[in-house]
Amino acid sequence: MFSLKLPVVVMNKNTLLMAGRSARTLTFAAMAVVSLSACTQQKLVQTQAELNTARECIVKQEAQSQLVTQQQAALIEQLQKVQTQLNVQQTILQERPQVVHMSTPKMDCPPPPPVKKSAANEQLLTDKQIVGLREQALIAGLNVVMQARISTNVGYSVIDARNIQMFERNSEEWVRFTIYNPETKEPHVLERKRLRFQTVQTATSPNPDRRPVVEIRFTIGKLSQRGEFVLADRSDSEFPILIGRNLLRDVMLVDVSGNNLAPLQRTDESAKN
Repeated sequence: MFSLKLPVVVMNKNTLLMAGRSARTLTFAAMAVVSLSACTQQKLVQTQAELNTARECIVKQEAQSQLVTQQQAALIEQLQKVQTQLNVQQTILQERPQVVHMSTPKMDCPPPPPVKKSAANEQLLTDKQIVGLREQALIAGLNVVMQARISTNVGYSVIDARNIQMFERNSEEWVRFTIYNPETKEPHVLERKRLRFQTVQTATSPNPDRRPVVEIRFTIGKLSQRGEFVLADRSDSEFPILIGRNLLRDVMLVDVSGNNLAPLQRTDESAKN
């Protein structure tokens, strides 16, 4: 039989050491290349993010710059309008004629002559009875004195009357009513011819009320006269009598600052019914 002999490679220790060092060197180099590549990639990503942030800041600054520019343009426009108005006012002032102030000597004028009151006016004022807002009224024929409220705001006059009854006499409308003495509470029944009806708005009723009107003689101060009175229940009022414009006209002057300015003067006329 034939025997095959293979060559035997004999490697010494130094050769093995050198081969191991070369392998380690290649390994370290490969690791360094990989690490460098990773660092480079990370650096590129970071740089891209910083560039994006910088772009956003630039965009914001441009927007703010445009806003400031618009505000400046609006302010300039307002200033131009104000300047235009000032120019117009200055032109108007320049065109306005100048006023020359001239001093005139003072002249002593004689005082106006005093106004002489005519005898007719003095007599008219003397004949009128001055009354306050509160007066005493005497009902003729009854010797009954009632407190009267003087009012220039009311066109008619009212007297406190109770138990008002309508009846007919000689084909005419008459009214029977009762007047009470405020001091003694004594009733006095009177009968008077009805003159007409007066529409009166009372505080107790929302609807106007038609009340009869009669003629009664009364006295206030020195004045004694017949007057038309509306008959109504005034028991809730402090003043049984209300004197309005129909009785004040041409015969009385009202002094709103006083009361009881016309003391009663009993005369023969006041005793008549």
